[in-house]
Amino acid sequence: MTRSNYEKPKLFIPKIIRNGKKVATIAPGKRWYVYFRYEGKLYKFYKNLNRFKTINERRRIGKGLCEIYADLLLRGWSPVDEKFHKAHTEAFTLEEALKMALDHKKSSLKESTYNQYNTAYNRFMDWCKSNLLAGILVNNFKRKNFAQYLNYLSKDGNNATSINNNKRAISALFSKLVTDFIIDANPTAGIKTEKSQPLKNRPFTAKQLSDILKTCESKDPYLLHFIKFMVYAMLRPREVIRLKKKSIQDNLIFVDTKKGMATINIIEKLKPLVTELVNDCNTDEDNLLSYQNQPLLWTAGEKAKTNVFTRRFKKIKDSLGLDETYGLYSFRHTAIFHLYQSYLTEGLSHNEIINKLLPITRHKSEKELSAYLREVGAMLPPDYSERFTFDL
Repeated sequence: MTRSNYEKPKLFIPKIIRNGKKVATIAPGKRWYVYFRYEGKLYKFYKNLNRFKTINERRRIGKGLCEIYADLLLRGWSPVDEKFHKAHTEAFTLEEALKMALDHKKSSLKESTYNQYNTAYNRFMDWCKSNLLAGILVNNFKRKNFAQYLNYLSKDGNNATSINNNKRAISALFSKLVTDFIIDANPTAGIKTEKSQPLKNRPFTAKQLSDILKTCESKDPYLLHFIKFMVYAMLRPREVIRLKKKSIQDNLIFVDTKKGMATINIIEKLKPLVTELVNDCNTDEDNLLSYQNQPLLWTAGEKAKTNVFTRRFKKIKDSLGLDETYGLYSFRHTAIFHLYQSYLTEGLSHNEIINKLLPITRHKSEKELSAYLREVGAMLPPDYSERFTFDL
């Protein structure tokens, strides 16, 4: 068996004696670093570990660096070439480096996420070019430059959600450059995130829901198929368009959701529709719902697919005078609102209802579900007029 010419990279954690025990420290002068021997020679890599302010941060980042160096060594990389590597990477311009990061991340991202990153990259680069920054060396791009970009987005009329989405995408690209040792630190780190109040999709009242369903029956009955999946399977719009014949197995739905892969029971009210759609499919890859009102192999992007049904519902809600606070998402909110109120009328306590709803809504925790219910107005108190002993 051939012996490797290097040792496994390790994290050096400086320690001090406290109460008779050795404990990790971030005291000034106590430097953290990754180290290993290569061909008998000791190599140390600091990689700005010491700029992180807590032990947990340094430990987490340090262990990540150990894994990265171990992978590089396994693939034949030599620390002897580090000086050459650093000199080479410093030749990348900001535009070249971020484009390279975007290309590298493409294989690991969902199509919809990659499209968001690509849009954010193009928008950011347009600003950089107009401010003569696109051609600077990537290591010369600083936090103050990125702060200026965020200020530009704000002055350009973008809301907090849009600004944060752009920031998140560009930050991910810079993080990829840090991981690949192109830059030492992410220039977006530590910049305050804007507080956003995204427009909520309000639940429908009983009358609104009744009017919508009647209008769909007369003007766009196929749209009811989409709505049934949102209500009876508690799916979000983008999750509905992911459904294919192969998603249906043994009376269960298997689909990638916002909370991860989910296994969903097909309840009785949904079974007839699912059976009909599955029988109409030609291949396992056929989408159950499509722009042609029948199952077929639909190769459009997820956003484009979702927009088809968003536009169709907009025609319905516009005809009923419903404003922008209502959307397809409102059906899921309405379904969960209805279930909560239904259990409440049966005399169940809030905690009992939460325990029943968690496996249905697939929220991660009781706290998260309770916060969601408050947002959609399901937990409004009953009339408390009789508690007042005076009239105004």
